[in-house]
Amino acid sequence: MAILTVPTEADLASFVAAYPLASVRTAKGIEAGTVNTSYALELDDGQRWFLRIYEEQDAAGAGREAAVLSHLAAHGVPTPAPLAASDGASMRTLAGKPAAIFPWIDGEMLCQRAVTTDAAAAVGAALARIHVAGHAPRAALDAGRFDPAHLVERCERVASSTDPEARAMAGELREAMTRIAASRRHDVPRGLVHGDLFRDNVLWNVAAADAAKDVSACSSIAALLDFESAHDGPFAYDLAVTILSWSYGSQLDTDVARAVVRGYRAVRELEPGDREVLYDEAVFATLRFTITRITDDAIRVGKRWQRFVERREAVERLGRAGFLEALGL
Repeated sequence: MAILTVPTEADLASFVAAYPLASVRTAKGIEAGTVNTSYALELDDGQRWFLRIYEEQDAAGAGREAAVLSHLAAHGVPTPAPLAASDGASMRTLAGKPAAIFPWIDGEMLCQRAVTTDAAAAVGAALARIHVAGHAPRAALDAGRFDPAHLVERCERVASSTDPEARAMAGELREAMTRIAASRRHDVPRGLVHGDLFRDNVLWNVAAADAAKDVSACSSIAALLDFESAHDGPFAYDLAVTILSWSYGSQLDTDVARAVVRGYRAVRELEPGDREVLYDEAVFATLRFTITRITDDAIRVGKRWQRFVERREAVERLGRAGFLEALGL
């Protein structure tokens, strides 16, 4: 992703001066993410901080996310809370857009080959801690940007995609999402969900990996990132997204999938309603990401939508009972 907002040196200096921080020595844009602009700040005292400029959310939305992150951090979820400015505000305006400063977290992301069952269990446990922490006071969330009704509408963009393979799937995707919009259950355990806990949204402590000269030695989470998609939703959906993103390479790795579930259940036991809809939410998750990968113009290179078609086919081949059995349920 390009750096969409480039503040002037004067604006950046003024912004940082509102915080109990030293002056800015350097600000380096980070070419990562698909929604916001990010900078690595190095200050005159040698400290590093992470600057996020919100490109899509307005001040209210950015402030709501700040409240969510602060709430989660206070409840033991490994995610950095935004730094409060000298006036107590967590969000301020930079170059006409909401912006926040976060502690810099050193860590590594795991490639699929480096995902161990220990790492998968740690991710499952971290996800459960989000669900246990629940909604932040005074930061009410809605059903998010990607509820089934919105995704049905987004299928019109699939139909006009420049990708002929995607265009050919538009009708099938619309029909499948329309069925889900009409039948998705709302009487199941729900609350604050991350919605996007993929491998690139988890940083791992690097000390153990450095000692072993192997990043797969990491099993301690340094930080969960990117709560841009956080919303009110079924916990089963969040668990399904996480299982499919961590345990699927060229096929479903049932050992890794079961480890995610095992780690989750060590913190929060699955209720009957969670189990009853887990298969349906897994199918919905694959459709959701197929549609948004096709229609997201800012998506990064390598985010192939076909991977989610493959995941859907794998889940549907297992069937409802087979999918739960594969997860050790």
